[in-house]
Amino acid sequence: MLLTPRDDHDADLGPSDQVVDLGVDRRRFLLGAAAATAAVMIPAVAAAPWGSSQLAAAGSVPAGATRFVALGSQVRLADTRRPTGGTNLYSDLDTAPSSPRRPRAIRVQVAGRGRVPADATAAALVVTAAARAGGNFVSVFPSGLDTPQVSNVNLDHPGQIMANLAFVRLGDDGAVDVVTHDDADLMIDVAGSFVPTDAAVAAGRMVSLDVPRRVHDTRGTAVVAPGGTTRVSLGTSVPADAAAVVVNLTTTGTLGWGFLTCHPADSVRPDTSNLNVDADGQTRAALAVAEIANVDGVAAFDVFSYGGGHVIVDVIGYLTGPSSPESTDGLFVPADPVRIVDTRTPVGRLWRHHMLETAVPTSNGAAAVMNVTAVDALGWGFLSVLPARTFRWSRGAVPASSSVNHTSSGETVANQVISRITADHGVAVYASEGAHVLVDYAGYFTGTPGVAATSAPSNPAPQTAGPPWTLRIPRLGVVSQVYDGDSVAVTDAGDTWHWTGTGDMGQTANVALFAHRTDAGGVFRYIDRLVAGDTVEIVTDDRRLFVYEVVQRHLTSDERNDILDAVRRDGSATVSLIACSKRDFSPTSLDWRIVVNARLVEWSEF
Repeated sequence: MLLTPRDDHDADLGPSDQVVDLGVDRRRFLLGAAAATAAVMIPAVAAAPWGSSQLAAAGSVPAGATRFVALGSQVRLADTRRPTGGTNLYSDLDTAPSSPRRPRAIRVQVAGRGRVPADATAAALVVTAAARAGGNFVSVFPSGLDTPQVSNVNLDHPGQIMANLAFVRLGDDGAVDVVTHDDADLMIDVAGSFVPTDAAVAAGRMVSLDVPRRVHDTRGTAVVAPGGTTRVSLGTSVPADAAAVVVNLTTTGTLGWGFLTCHPADSVRPDTSNLNVDADGQTRAALAVAEIANVDGVAAFDVFSYGGGHVIVDVIGYLTGPSSPESTDGLFVPADPVRIVDTRTPVGRLWRHHMLETAVPTSNGAAAVMNVTAVDALGWGFLSVLPARTFRWSRGAVPASSSVNHTSSGETVANQVISRITADHGVAVYASEGAHVLVDYAGYFTGTPGVAATSAPSNPAPQTAGPPWTLRIPRLGVVSQVYDGDSVAVTDAGDTWHWTGTGDMGQTANVALFAHRTDAGGVFRYIDRLVAGDTVEIVTDDRRLFVYEVVQRHLTSDERNDILDAVRRDGSATVSLIACSKRDFSPTSLDWRIVVNARLVEWSEF
């Protein structure tokens, strides 16, 4: 949504000082970029770097294609909390003992274990990490590769427990390597496997729904009690003989620490998990492959909740059973994991209601398998991943489903995503509130890509940001907090007051700031010493830096209208420092005001 100015801005600034949102073009001009574009685009990447699994085989089945094989239920393959034979499963990959953050790794044999066929070449793994340190992430990849710059699970603080699904190609020995970049316990469960095929098959193909379908939501009935189970009946969403269903599994309103486990209806619950939480009141989601059973002619699975809370299930697609027609569509072609989007450089953060699109490393797939991470989120919100150029944002309209949910400012959270592909354009990522975005590609499902229905996305200006801000005046060594509210209360506390009705950051507007010169620390005591070219900086809570250069100072009476006339005098994108003054600009008299105006020269993210 494009934010409009507050009504009181317009009232104070007058008809000649219209408040206009600072748009993308304006931002790029200020930063000196060579060209401005409204859409954030990631260029297509040449096919060569993506690995041998992308090379087409003779006929209609690409090299490396696989079909899904159900296991009957999930199986735990590794748990570093219970090292076998007293041997610590961690091994240092960084041999420098002085390194403050030495990666640790385990190699997990998958093929031939836990009902996984010996000829499996890929697997659906649930990777759970329990943090012993903050700022950590976990990467899963085929055994024997150098550690790629990808992530599957992200951990913000010690004690946090996170789980995520990962579709992973197996190494030549049928194993995967799992690396944690700081201390953490790791649990690896297998939810299904993929075996090679070079021909059309009936069972084991992925069929994606056009739109995710919500089939279960306990918020309409009763919360699942700690240690309770809720049954998810799939109705007509999938065929009765489907081998498994791919769902977004969400828990909200959690009652305490715990985990959720999916298993076929009426089966014995395995000692595994699909989704983990570590406190009450949390909302978390994860993609899950849930094997299903036929109960009275209806496909169903059970969800066990150790800690209790509401359970929400959205069907993304299903894996076919033996009664399906034979086809080469929906085969999984795993790839070596590779990062295809990182907005931290050079694109820049996605702001509220921004969308980017990116090509994917396949030209002949129907759907891409990716791990999508929201980094340094700006608050409660979500990311939606969808086929490129099939959705155009408008006021009041957002994508029908979310792919990654973040619940607080600064949070980093990931989820596995399977999204349909649009021919020539790939996939798009929509941000409801704002975050940096990482996309790591893991393979694709065969089939025909979709067709673009809209033009390239055109993003609105980044949202405006009101106080609190941090004001910095480098020449004077001033660092002050800026607040809205009662001017006397704010300034008497030694802070700087944002003049009610003047602009916010991110608007082409006049911003007025007032502080004492002698009382309460005298924040603006020496602003008369500022000269043309000195800088004034404002830092916002959403991590933007706005830089202004001083252009002029003015002396006015203590009348409000005279002060605001001086505020507007030197342009429409300015910040003004205002304080009491003598006629010679020195401290201080209640009869006069000094107004130092500075013009916006650039803004940037950090």
